[in-house]
Amino acid sequence: GSGGFRKRKHDNFPHGQRREEKENVNPSSALMMSFKSFQLELDTRHDKYERLVKLSRDITIESKRTIFLLHRFISAPNGEEILNESEVKLDAVRRKIKQVAQELIGEDMYQFHRAVSPG
Repeated sequence: GSGGFRKRKHDNFPHGQRREEKENVNPSSALMMSFKSFQLELDTRHDKYERLVKLSRDITIESKRTIFLLHRFISAPNGEEILNESEVKLDAVRRKIKQVAQELIGEDMYQFHRAVSPG
């Protein structure tokens, strides 16, 4: 064309016909109930995936902070204090790893393996 609007696929159908089809759908039909259960299952899985991504990022951040803290151990005069602080940070990392493990109880781990980074 010469700069005109392109016709979309759904423009071939009269607008009133699509509205009538939507009104004829029974929300309590077996098909709609199946779709609702699939929607709930997918939403639940997506939420779990997002929680795992967040936990994984938190683990990575806390691990890096602990590593950088331990790098200061060599040059710092208060070595015992740094070791105590690093132990507290490592306990937080362990708790987060435990949360990841609890999220994966009863789940196929391979569905969520990309949510947890190896970093």
